[in-house]
Amino acid sequence: MYPLYGPYRLVIDCVRPLTAAAPAKEPLQIPSAKEPPQIPPAKEPQIPSMKGPVSTGTGELKAKVVDLPPVGPVVPPAPMAPPPKNLNGGFSIARQLGLGISRVVIDAGHGGHDPGALGKGVTEAELVLDVALRLETLLQNAGVEVVLTRRTDEFLQLQERTAIANREGADLFLSIHANASANAQARGIETYFLNFANTMSAAAVAARENAASGQAMGALPDIVKSIALNNKLDESRDFATQVQKAMVERLRPTNRTVKDLGVKQAPFVVLIGAAMPSVLAEISFVTNAQEARLLKGGPYRQRIADALFAAIRKYQGSLRTATAVAHQ
Repeated sequence: MYPLYGPYRLVIDCVRPLTAAAPAKEPLQIPSAKEPPQIPPAKEPQIPSMKGPVSTGTGELKAKVVDLPPVGPVVPPAPMAPPPKNLNGGFSIARQLGLGISRVVIDAGHGGHDPGALGKGVTEAELVLDVALRLETLLQNAGVEVVLTRRTDEFLQLQERTAIANREGADLFLSIHANASANAQARGIETYFLNFANTMSAAAVAARENAASGQAMGALPDIVKSIALNNKLDESRDFATQVQKAMVERLRPTNRTVKDLGVKQAPFVVLIGAAMPSVLAEISFVTNAQEARLLKGGPYRQRIADALFAAIRKYQGSLRTATAVAHQ
């Protein structure tokens, strides 16, 4: 670019830059219909050997081939063992169905205008309510649902106590009582399950505990039928056995002369109609001077509650499926 004068003008030279000549294009090769196009074979990917170093872009990662041990035959899972048999050697319908215990109804006998057995400074109704409340605390602390038929000094009909257990969907029913006898030397512990009495002493205890039932003679056929069709007999007997054993073992260190009067059967109205295993525990004699003295104190009552708790837990555990047995 430079100027010119007379008149003033501006001259701009435009020069095209030199470029390399474009190469001549080869004519497009169209394959003939008789010869298919040749496709070059694909190259196999280069996989680094696991026996040598592998490049990672940031260095070398040395890999080592590890020989795995041979895989043995697959062992099937061990079968589950069934729960222990009933004491009679069989399996009750409850055990066949794998049923367990999660809710327990505790019945403190008598109450209100019915004080129960009267002993030497001990009233049955007050005694068994105190034991029931102590037992409730133990069971709740162990995660077991508990329902009490009464919490205060109130009277309930015998049939209402069982109705509460059925209404609450209980899995176990325990009625707590204290024994009495015209013989001041009578002592000991006995536990009952529902059935017809097979001894004179069992019949006498049932007569005393059923005195407040209010049942009329017309109810006799239905009562007899209910007892005869009792399909919980095996489980009730097993539970009664656990209660009796635990009571004797737990109380003997304190009451060395305690007598094991055994597990018995009798037609207790409070147990009739229960839809679950049910027992009645006679925890001691309030008419025996030595046992009445022990029953007045809190420590002995706590031992009774501990024993009943241990029995419930032991029976509860017997219904659970046992651990797997070794596969043969």
